[in-house]
Amino acid sequence: MSPSDQAAPSFEALASEISALCADAIEADRLGDIPDDSLGQVFASVVRLFAAKAQAGPAPRPFGRNSGVTVTDVAIGCTALLESVGLEVFELGAWQAMSGIGRLTPHSRDHG
Repeated sequence: MSPSDQAAPSFEALASEISALCADAIEADRLGDIPDDSLGQVFASVVRLFAAKAQAGPAPRPFGRNSGVTVTDVAIGCTALLESVGLEVFELGAWQAMSGIGRLTPHSRDHG
């Protein structure tokens, strides 16, 4: 069977594999095993896809099963993201107020 005849892995399978690789790197304190450029490539793709889904309708839940993401993880990650694009928290708040995107509805708070 040639490589072109093989079925492409599903998004679900790739997500599980990437999630496992990330968890292993964190748990084994081998963060250097994950190249920054590769992490940035995956992260940028996920952020763009998440943003597109949020603009198209209700934002999907950002953390899947057994993610283990903590409030501290979110605060550090959000701070790093804002700094990477030169966006201040005040500017983010103004943008959210004007766009209406990113606001939690009472329903999403109950299930987030």
